[in-house]
Amino acid sequence: MSKMTIQAGLVVAPALLLALALGCGKSTPDASRVIANIGGGKLTEAEFQDIVKSLSPDPKEAQAFLTDATARNDRAQLAQRIAMSRAITVYAAQTGLDKEPSVKRQLEQQQANIYFQALMKKRMAGMTPTDEQLQAFYKERVAALQAQGRAQGVPPFETVKAQLPELWKQQQMQTLSDQIQNEVKQKVPVTLADDYRPAGAE
Repeated sequence: MSKMTIQAGLVVAPALLLALALGCGKSTPDASRVIANIGGGKLTEAEFQDIVKSLSPDPKEAQAFLTDATARNDRAQLAQRIAMSRAITVYAAQTGLDKEPSVKRQLEQQQANIYFQALMKKRMAGMTPTDEQLQAFYKERVAALQAQGRAQGVPPFETVKAQLPELWKQQQMQTLSDQIQNEVKQKVPVTLADDYRPAGAE
């Protein structure tokens, strides 16, 4: 069982750090075992399990990570990273760092990125192309290459079929990204002063 997805969470990227910080002290109280004390706060086993499940798109992988004896050290490292992330957040509040304008702007941008990624993840969930969609996608790619005069030597559909779903998903992600941004613009209208409007913007 591969643990690569969850192990990637061992490196606390800024987006994950912000997500953990936002969740600090806001989760529903539970009676599960406290696995880390962070200043006046705590990390419970139930919270830890939820975090692991959010890091892995594969429920079986997450379950193996949480229960497999050979993953004990990986679990410990992840718990340590989460605890340190929360400790940094608490320390930032204690020192007033969280009130600094430049920090608040960076946190705001990271929060927007997290929300956008969450929207993308929800829309992409369960999105699996049919054979017909893959064939249509393949034909579009071949036609584009023909238009550029680069279609010579393109392998047949059956030869590249296994690689097409990932390429198809990448295309869908771009389409979804555009859709989400358009939805946001409709629900939350934004207007810019004339001298701050990008060229060609509506």
